[in-house]
Amino acid sequence: MKTLKERCFELKQSRQFQLFVAIIIIYSSLAIGVNTYDVNPITEQILLISDYLITIIFLIELCIRFAAEKSVKDFFLDGWNIFDTIIVISSLIPSSASESILILRILRLLRLLRIVSFIPELRSMVENLFRSLAKSIYILILIFLITYIYAVLGVQFFSEIEGSQFSSLGESLLTLAQVATMSGWEDVMATATNIYPLAWIYFVSYIFIVGIVVLNLFIAILVEVVNKKLN
Repeated sequence: MKTLKERCFELKQSRQFQLFVAIIIIYSSLAIGVNTYDVNPITEQILLISDYLITIIFLIELCIRFAAEKSVKDFFLDGWNIFDTIIVISSLIPSSASESILILRILRLLRLLRIVSFIPELRSMVENLFRSLAKSIYILILIFLITYIYAVLGVQFFSEIEGSQFSSLGESLLTLAQVATMSGWEDVMATATNIYPLAWIYFVSYIFIVGIVVLNLFIAILVEVVNKKLN
């Protein structure tokens, strides 16, 4: 006769169980979206009841996964299990029982991220992203140094120009952040080039260094991390 642990493990591994949980996660995502609209009282009541049912289902699913593990330590060695546990426990806290209703609603929104922990391909993608971020700390330092140098140069070159957005170091840093995202950078450059025709070199060189070279370095690190895992 099979033990409870063996039955839970078989249930956890079954495609029917996984499909059911995936459907519940998708429904939860849609229900949260519907909640952003003004709905009639009946629909609101249905959504409230379904939210309670979803929370219960997630709790049962978590208990099944917990029971399927060899030990408590094995369960919590997986970071995704810790993440799911936090999400499920936060969903159990009644919104009316706390003054931090907004925080609780945000935590419930995080239930959508359970789809990441549920799909192996998405899990692998996120794990690789975090590994690459750990290696990218030096690239971030490099970006900051380059931006700081350009910000100081911006103040020295363009601070006297009215409306140039380089009147101080802080404003210069914010302006360069805007330039790096390519959001309205042409207007910023046009203001400077009206006085200094060669000012375009300053802006184009910054975009090239930060937006192209540094981004390619980050992509190279991400590819390296993925290749190491595959090998």
